[in-house]
Amino acid sequence: MLYSNPCEYAIRALTELALRQDDGWVPVTVIAEEADLPSPYLGKILKDLVRARLLQSTRGPGGGYRLARPASEISLFDVKLTVDGPSDLERCAVGLDPCSDETPCPLHVDFVRVRATIHEYLTSTTLADVARGAGFRHPGHAS
Repeated sequence: MLYSNPCEYAIRALTELALRQDDGWVPVTVIAEEADLPSPYLGKILKDLVRARLLQSTRGPGGGYRLARPASEISLFDVKLTVDGPSDLERCAVGLDPCSDETPCPLHVDFVRVRATIHEYLTSTTLADVARGAGFRHPGHAS
């Protein structure tokens, strides 16, 4: 799996916000309902995304969350790095330590290519791409 559950939740929530870029501040309850996510747990994830400057937030009536920059400028790698960190993209495929080009495990050469492909996918795929794909489920939102 490319993502942890919290990272998947973050991507789903950010996709919802990408679909609502013109709606202003979106309350966490609306994000949770539209993305079918548990609201209390989502709140913690959204706070992490605010700290990473992927989201902005404001409190009070009319408050909520919005993307900190256009969806086309936020990659899945940005989200994964914020929520999961880089370790699963850097460690050995079979869990050996050390594993490097100098001291490779039996899968090292193949896994370096797999890891490069995953990295390219994550860095080249943006929230705008994901929102375009999800737009068919949200006919009221521009995609």
